[in-house]
Amino acid sequence: MMGRPTASIEMLEARASLLAGLRSFFEARQSLEVDVPVIATAPASDPWLDSFTVHDPAGIHVGYLLTSPETYLKRMLSEYPYPLHSIGKAYRANEAGPNHSIEFTMLEWYRPTVISPFEEMICEMQDLIETLTEFSRPEVVSYRDLFISFFGLNPHDAEAKELVHFASHQLGSKSAAAMDLDSLFNVLFSTEIEPNLVNHIVVDFPVIQSALARIGVVNGESVAKRAELYISGSEIANGYYELTDVVEQSARFEMDHQRRETLHRPILPADQALLDALTKGLPESYGVALGVDRLLKVVTNARTLSECMTFTGHL
Repeated sequence: MMGRPTASIEMLEARASLLAGLRSFFEARQSLEVDVPVIATAPASDPWLDSFTVHDPAGIHVGYLLTSPETYLKRMLSEYPYPLHSIGKAYRANEAGPNHSIEFTMLEWYRPTVISPFEEMICEMQDLIETLTEFSRPEVVSYRDLFISFFGLNPHDAEAKELVHFASHQLGSKSAAAMDLDSLFNVLFSTEIEPNLVNHIVVDFPVIQSALARIGVVNGESVAKRAELYISGSEIANGYYELTDVVEQSARFEMDHQRRETLHRPILPADQALLDALTKGLPESYGVALGVDRLLKVVTNARTLSECMTFTGHL
């Protein structure tokens, strides 16, 4: 019957328990839970994300549904340098499948720290999984080691033409040859490596995939200081050692703009409010976004994401 809840009562109880556990975890760590608007004046710049646009009854453009609370939390962090977290709805157009939904629940948290931000972030991600689930402490592995293990190539100096051979198996030679380096990394990682990640945190991504993360140097190689948590072959969380340089951030927005043009995707306005916050000053910090529904899915061993949601986003 249309319109009925998609989650069983047992799943709703598990969901409530997980949400309570998440809130307790962050309360114990003196993190302040904050609310953010769900309509933003600027969308995410990520070339692979599609935002819903919002119009009023007269057809006047109002803004965009949040793909993540990131911009608001960073703007708060620039004013109040305290540990912050938010649990709420996020929206992404054109996402469907057993691990995707156009509407979902996201936990995002930020923690200012000046000692070892990247290492502290990884540790906190491990603590969360170990505390709130029956999974063991996730193993940390580098993107470099995984890529060498699966393809025999160092991703930090690999060229697109070297990856086309491997991507051709999934896409065909013509389609693979038309892809750029970032797209090839995405395809190869998601199809070949990701399904084998049982309980891992992958760190130090190729620079081309830095997004809003800082660039660091590891063993003489430039890397994006990102950490992604995978459980049972699904990405659960994505963390950044946060970029604080407004000039670099502005340049990355422009790169995203150019990438969208190349991919023939909608051209979107830059997030000037975020740039203003970076100009004011963002403290040394890390931030992590975690898909609550995805975590619930692996915890309960559900088959699809819709089983874990009270209602799916289109009902």
